[in-house]
Amino acid sequence: MIIKQGYILRTVADKFVVVPVGEEAVNFKGLITLNKSGKFLFEALSDEMSIESLIELMMNKYDVDRKTAKLDIEEFVKKLKDKNIIE
Repeated sequence: MIIKQGYILRTVADKFVVVPVGEEAVNFKGLITLNKSGKFLFEALSDEMSIESLIELMMNKYDVDRKTAKLDIEEFVKKLKDKNIIE
């Protein structure tokens, strides 16, 4: 999985925001606000990553067990897929 071209991460008023640019700005209305772990995962997905790789990264970065990391990452990835932000 990787973040599609046309989406950038910005910090606005101490919030992490995913903003569509270019053609994606026409297709995607609005923006997405992320928490710190969402920002971490979004940045990790700037390169091709598997769910397993994301789980390992999350466990190394945060004090979280594998089951919790897996559930949270699967939910995050589903939301990005539903919005057609990752490929």
